[in-house]
Amino acid sequence: MEEKSLFKYLIIAVVLLAVSALGNIILYTSFIDEQDKALRCTVSGNTIEDKKEDIPKELSYLDYSGTMMEGADLSNAAGYKAVFTGTDLRNADLHGARFTLADFSGADLSNADLIGTKFDYANLKGANLKNADLRYADLRGAELDNADLTGAIIEGADIRWVTGNYTK
Repeated sequence: MEEKSLFKYLIIAVVLLAVSALGNIILYTSFIDEQDKALRCTVSGNTIEDKKEDIPKELSYLDYSGTMMEGADLSNAAGYKAVFTGTDLRNADLHGARFTLADFSGADLSNADLIGTKFDYANLKGANLKNADLRYADLRGAELDNADLTGAIIEGADIRWVTGNYTK
């Protein structure tokens, strides 16, 4: 009799886990809407060359280290903990993107559109931000050691708790 009760509880637990997993899958797929799938570009080796194939703008946890993404449209992208170490993002459009805890160390973001971009607690050590438009960007807690901000526009940017000795 006791074995039947344990078996019933086991069946109930398995069913609950399956329903929970299915719910998480449905929730995740609905989270990535069609707007996030609008980025179009072709990836060849480590170079993004032109805008022909669909690549989603959900970039969280992905590693783009050393990738050539000059002029890429990453506007409104979500890149939680994404890695862009040494990535070439010159003239890229990242306005409205969310890069919380992302790693942009050594990345080239010169002349990039970073209006309203969320770089909170991001690693921007050694990043090239020359002439970047950082108006209303969220840089709270970002690490800016040796970042080059020459000519950057930072009007209205949130720079509370920024760390580092950025002298340029």
